[in-house]
Amino acid sequence: MSTDYDLATQLKIDTRAVSVARNLSTRQAGGEVRWAPQLRELLAFQKIADVLGTDAAAGNLIGTAPEEDRDIVATVVKTAFGKTVAPLALGARI
Repeated sequence: MSTDYDLATQLKIDTRAVSVARNLSTRQAGGEVRWAPQLRELLAFQKIADVLGTDAAAGNLIGTAPEEDRDIVATVVKTAFGKTVAPLALGARI
């Protein structure tokens, strides 16, 4: 089952996060990455953004990605948000 990105937009999730998810979903379908955010990750993104801001939410999205996909996810986030965002980490752990 795929994520309904139009629903994500209707739920007022930041359009940049939805754009990241759409981009990664397309890349996933093409075999470039194995992971793309689903609606649950987009809902978490928005909750974090509402409390801590979009940089923290975007960093969490990058940190949520599997390690093998993290560089591509970070690149897609950078393109969507217009700046480099570091993955959220707890100490030395991502």
